[in-house]
Amino acid sequence: MNKKVFEGIKVAEFAWVVVGPTTSRYLADHGATVVKIESHKRLDTNRINGPFVGGVPTPDGSMFYGKHNPNKYCISIDLQHPNGRELARKMIAWADIVTESFSPGTMEKWGLGYEDARKIKPDIIYFSSSMQGRGGPHSSYAGYGQNAVNFSGFSEVSGWPDRLPSPPYGAYTDYVSCRFAAFALMAALEYRRRTGKGQYIEQSQFESSLQFFAPPVMDYQINGRIMGRNGNRYPLAAPHGVFQCQGDDRWIAIAIMNEDQWQSFCQVIGKPELANDKDFATFTDRKRNEDALEKIISAWTIKHTVEEAESILQKAGIPSNIVEKPSDLYKDPQLQHRKYFVPMDHPVMGKQKYEHQACFILSKTPRELYMPSPCVGEHNEYVFKELLKMSDEEIAEHLIDGSITSEFTGSMTSSF
Repeated sequence: MNKKVFEGIKVAEFAWVVVGPTTSRYLADHGATVVKIESHKRLDTNRINGPFVGGVPTPDGSMFYGKHNPNKYCISIDLQHPNGRELARKMIAWADIVTESFSPGTMEKWGLGYEDARKIKPDIIYFSSSMQGRGGPHSSYAGYGQNAVNFSGFSEVSGWPDRLPSPPYGAYTDYVSCRFAAFALMAALEYRRRTGKGQYIEQSQFESSLQFFAPPVMDYQINGRIMGRNGNRYPLAAPHGVFQCQGDDRWIAIAIMNEDQWQSFCQVIGKPELANDKDFATFTDRKRNEDALEKIISAWTIKHTVEEAESILQKAGIPSNIVEKPSDLYKDPQLQHRKYFVPMDHPVMGKQKYEHQACFILSKTPRELYMPSPCVGEHNEYVFKELLKMSDEEIAEHLIDGSITSEFTGSMTSSF
């Protein structure tokens, strides 16, 4: 078997929630050894948010956490404890990469910031992600991606023109920022390979996310136009939207992008006369009468199951697809063919399906899911003894003084 791309790379992950853990998954899925530093005293926020297996909140029973953290080891250190921070320094000395996503200044307060880390390991690659970056009047603002979607502009343009803004689901800025971060780490590894030098990578989720908002920002800069909410409609297509089909909350997405598609669409829905109707004959006509057009389409789709509608339209070359529910995704033949979901046995949650984070396949060193998400402190013995080469006596001292935590005593309360 070929060596994995990142085999031999060691990551000390102080990052939590979404952006940091998702970033390191790219490396973990391709062979890196990733060790999460957590604590029973203050759980990763993802551990206290569902879905929980069996509907019962427990620190090790969340698949929200599970999604972001397979292929990783986990140790439990109290970073508020001086001896816990000493253990953290040992982890930094072991690592090639350190990742953290606390509020700016937190790691520095503990003596674990970049300048501290490079004294321990001069060629360390150190990645920090925060809401709005280091420096500036808003640098200290803490929060989650659910907050950042608002000041990044996404909420204002999502939803319907006659209703309140409808933010994208979840921590959207986390899920786009980690893509930039993963490739920044890869570039840093290549730079270190060539020069022997490490570096500090500092990310603002605000700025990373704005890359996906560039067209409306530029439109305002050039033309003074402010993008508003427009439901499922799209300026360059008509019709463009989702339409209800037979069944319980079943919908199909349809997008007509040119005149050939429009002609074919009129034929397959049994209304060839629409192609030359004065209200719909041209793109401009269809945009002007979009409300009436969508009613006509809905009257056709509601007579068909979503599978029937998709088959009819796709055979005619019409861009269309089922609006899939989670249950549809698990049965999707394309995802099944590419082995996107991988079943693994978790010590607390039982057999669960984990999804591949790296949505690309390298021909010689393919991605691999081989270990489920860890329980809190599950790998203390392995990491401290095998990776850090600590003695049983040293480990026992840390357990006695509480710098290695061993028991959760708090309450499982959602922070979202």
